[in-house]
Amino acid sequence: MPDASHILRRLNARRGELRRARQDAALEPRIVAGAGPTLVLSPHLDDAVLDCWSVLCDEAPAAVANVFAGVPSDGAPAPLWDRITGAADPAARVRERLAEDQAALARAGRTPLSLPLLDAQYRGSGRPLEPADIDRELADRLDGPVARVFAPAAIGGHPDHLLVRRYARALLRRGFAVTLYADLPYCLLHGWPGWVDGRETGPFRDVDAFWRSFLADVPELPPLRSARVARLDDQRAAEKLAAMRSYRTQLPALSYGARGLIEDPEIHRYEVFWELAPSGRAAG
Repeated sequence: MPDASHILRRLNARRGELRRARQDAALEPRIVAGAGPTLVLSPHLDDAVLDCWSVLCDEAPAAVANVFAGVPSDGAPAPLWDRITGAADPAARVRERLAEDQAALARAGRTPLSLPLLDAQYRGSGRPLEPADIDRELADRLDGPVARVFAPAAIGGHPDHLLVRRYARALLRRGFAVTLYADLPYCLLHGWPGWVDGRETGPFRDVDAFWRSFLADVPELPPLRSARVARLDDQRAAEKLAAMRSYRTQLPALSYGARGLIEDPEIHRYEVFWELAPSGRAAG
């Protein structure tokens, strides 16, 4: 039988979920849906390249918004990820990453919009960010309407990816066309499912179960395997790898954490997308 503290934690978590749902339902976006470019919401300074290279290389107009690209205060202590990547000065590291991202996106002919919101590792215990914060910063920087929004599926449960997904779902309820993308390297913890890369997975490795565990609370998602899978040809995959290598301060740790997989062309050539429907059903 659960003890009182466990029950209290569950009640508080449920209250938090209800509060967030009310806030998201009440959001009146300042950005506008209409004839315009695709908007790729990249939580961090690399997600658009890792997950949406096929979108960035398309001839259609596209804008990239790096959501959590704010520079922390000078003298702030280095969080764990910065220390893992050899950084002692978070402000200097973010400035390095901004330059890396600009160089990476230039390979696809794109120039990013970088919002001043802080990455979760730098935010500390202040007021939690909400989708309205993202909307406000975006509205101040976008020149006009957007035709479709690409946002992370938040496979892996990173808090920044979850917050951007919340914002995208709030936009969906206001009439925006929204597509979720599978998040590298988190979605690769158990490799690609066979329906993505065509490889036999065998009876003892069900990647779908791993993905569904992060997507069960997105009722607008179509059946999992109805995703659009983009397979980059050899030239596009090589171009993507060159762009990925622009993130020189990040790729060594990212690649090692994914067992070296994301630099393998048979891994990074695949990108997975789901178009959300406002009256959709739970992932199948």
